[in-house]
Amino acid sequence: MDPLKPESFNHKYLKVGENVAHYVDEGKSDKVIVCVHGFPDLWYGWRYQIPYLVSLGYRVIAVDIRGFGHSDSHPIEDKDLPSSSTKNRLGDIIAVLDFEKISKAIWFGHDWGSKFVWRAALWYPSYVKAIASLCTPYFPTPPQVIPISEIVKVRSNWMYMLFFRTQRAVQDFDDNTELFFNVIFRTYNEFIPSPIFSPTVPIEDRTITSSMGAQRSSLLSQSELDYYVSEYSRNGFAVPLALYRIQEIDVQQEIDAGFVNKTIEVPSLMITAGHDITLPKSLADGMAKFVPNLTLRNVEEAGHWALVEQHSEVNSFLGEFLKGIDGH
Repeated sequence: MDPLKPESFNHKYLKVGENVAHYVDEGKSDKVIVCVHGFPDLWYGWRYQIPYLVSLGYRVIAVDIRGFGHSDSHPIEDKDLPSSSTKNRLGDIIAVLDFEKISKAIWFGHDWGSKFVWRAALWYPSYVKAIASLCTPYFPTPPQVIPISEIVKVRSNWMYMLFFRTQRAVQDFDDNTELFFNVIFRTYNEFIPSPIFSPTVPIEDRTITSSMGAQRSSLLSQSELDYYVSEYSRNGFAVPLALYRIQEIDVQQEIDAGFVNKTIEVPSLMITAGHDITLPKSLADGMAKFVPNLTLRNVEEAGHWALVEQHSEVNSFLGEFLKGIDGH
């Protein structure tokens, strides 16, 4: 396994319903870790963790969420959004585990993938032995749906989510894919302000082309950047960006299932990043009320892409957590 060579990993494909799910499967152990990426990431976001975790004696399943990378999806119209909810996309991962005869796993998530792993403990608890999350804390289900348009009035640094819901964003990123990744994937000290993330720029005035000329950050080599561009050039941004259109649907499904303010009891690790602008470490304050078996760690010299930016430190925290669970 060479983190700079995606083809050096063991790739598998499984027909799930009408779609094909893609995942990387490494290691032979009966101790299993499921890795779930966020947006605009892929299974490849875990490229520095997979070899390390296998070296500790684990089998690692790193998935492409439905509609990302080589996991395909039919086009999502508004009427299709409920079937593309977190619960239903999680079902694809459960189908992979069932196919591989895995009945329980430790779940690792980053960004949106963290939402998936926290929600796995709600929707599919028998499959979840423990959870580790990077950047995204557990937000318990509220008693009623609060529209994102209201939430961003309080959290102005999430205003970009309204733009990401639009067809304009899909077209913008499809037309300027390499520029998009040059703006998004950066070390914290190479951060460049972009109008798409501004708390003040009107939604209709946001475009990635405002950052024209942005050069590749040291976070990625040219070959890593090329891999992301090629993967998104296959199916585009429409289905991945639909994650930003299902939030209210997710909450309603969870309310209907009786998950309001539900605690997560399994051993859990929350790793924050000291310079994450979107998900500051303060968001994890108070998490222990709903995740009583919680370990908190912080990677101070990293932004949102801590999995890559400080992969050795992240790996050490993950290894420490696993030792506490399995005593390896």
